[in-house]
Amino acid sequence: MSDGGGRGSALARLILDTRFLVDTERLGGALDDLIADDDDVTISAVTVAELLVGVELADGRRRARREQYVADVLATLAVEAYDTAVARAHASLLAWARRSGRPRGRTT
Repeated sequence: MSDGGGRGSALARLILDTRFLVDTERLGGALDDLIADDDDVTISAVTVAELLVGVELADGRRRARREQYVADVLATLAVEAYDTAVARAHASLLAWARRSGRPRGRTT
């Protein structure tokens, strides 16, 4: 991976969040168009739960579409367990984002 245009060092692994995946679904994007075969991309088990809540709350055609999208996500991406070590790293990153004045999810 490149350094992202001066944003820092290359990432060893990119963990996609729920917001990114929901936005991709709403825009009709396909993950295969966004992720190259050699990219090291994953999602957390918490993201899986949040996506499944969206399926449970949807109705009619939206539910079927959303259910298929989540199935595609799970078939495409590895899922990282959310254990205590991951929770500590997550907390550290959230605290860093808050201290830096850049709320989570904000890209500019």
